[in-house]
Amino acid sequence: MMNASQRLFLALLLSLEIVLTNSLGFNGLLLLVFNALVLLQRIDWKRYLTYWCVSIIPSIGSFWSFYLYAQGDQAARLHTGLVMGSRVLVLIFVGAWLVNGTRESVLLQSLQQNLHLSNTFIYGLIAALNFMPRFKQAIQNIQAASQMRGESLHWYQPTIYFKALIQAIQWSESLAMAMTAHGFQEGAKRTAYRTYPFKKVGFCWLALVVLFSMVLLRLLPY
Repeated sequence: MMNASQRLFLALLLSLEIVLTNSLGFNGLLLLVFNALVLLQRIDWKRYLTYWCVSIIPSIGSFWSFYLYAQGDQAARLHTGLVMGSRVLVLIFVGAWLVNGTRESVLLQSLQQNLHLSNTFIYGLIAALNFMPRFKQAIQNIQAASQMRGESLHWYQPTIYFKALIQAIQWSESLAMAMTAHGFQEGAKRTAYRTYPFKKVGFCWLALVVLFSMVLLRLLPY
């Protein structure tokens, strides 16, 4: 119904509404809706529970900080704390819905085609995303090589990242040479193997969801 760029616009607009309003009912309803949408994407249960584990700590921290130090009486501070805590949960699950429903490379290419972003910037981000599995494998290889020398490198030691960074610099040089060999030139006009145009029905859904959320803000109590 919506392409990747329109899904991003919807997530940004809803996030803006969440940040600019103080409706606990609105946050609670959105949390239920996006939890359901994330579950409908049929993600792994471990990943779904990871979202809750990641979000619950900053959510509780936001609640207690506003409950203890916000202005007003106890009821006002309780309401502010609940709003801020639920806001963190909703924003995380809106992002989870976007990330699980859209591949990063598709989103970047959609933004490049629809918003005419720089090809160099977009291809650089896609290359960095594609290098992530190799970067993880490089860290494992560095740890294995250090253990063969009788040393142990852990994830919190900067030495392991310094060595991995050296390999990443070598990869970047190889990538630049490969792009030049394939005829890539900055600023030159390029064709696309796959196109991701805006969908008219996507704009209709976008406007409908935004209008419906604005109506909910008026109907739901603060």
